[in-house]
Amino acid sequence: MSYGAQLLIAGSGPTGYFVLKWIHVLGIVIYAGGFLALTRLMGHAVRFESEESRRDAFRIFKRMHKFVDWGGLFLTVGAGLWLLVWNPLSKSYMGHESGYFHMKLTFVLILIVTDVIFSRRLFALTAEGEQPKAAFFRIIHGVSALMVLLTLLAVFVVRG
Repeated sequence: MSYGAQLLIAGSGPTGYFVLKWIHVLGIVIYAGGFLALTRLMGHAVRFESEESRRDAFRIFKRMHKFVDWGGLFLTVGAGLWLLVWNPLSKSYMGHESGYFHMKLTFVLILIVTDVIFSRRLFALTAEGEQPKAAFFRIIHGVSALMVLLTLLAVFVVRG
């Protein structure tokens, strides 16, 4: 096995560390972008007049959430945990002097809880009958956008 592959598998050393950081960031972009887009679109889809249109939209949105959003979340959390637990360069994040990291984790946890609430509502949707209010999805969209912004603020401003 090549040295680069060993570093990637071990997650240590500069090469493996930066590859895992890029995987982590890629997962963030996929997850946050997909989740924000989906919550915005759901606010419109519940107001469709036709049951057939709603059925098609809900089917597409459920697939998008399962495969794109949760795939990005898996990449983000998987690479983040790998970096945190097994990489010696990341051990300093859990110290008392890194308040920004604890802020970041708190905002990410709130975002994941928001996703769980959204997912329960999304997978319970049917095209027939009374539809949930669009305001619910607007609130979920606003909370998730706020958590993404606060996470970025913690990482890039508070961290300095």
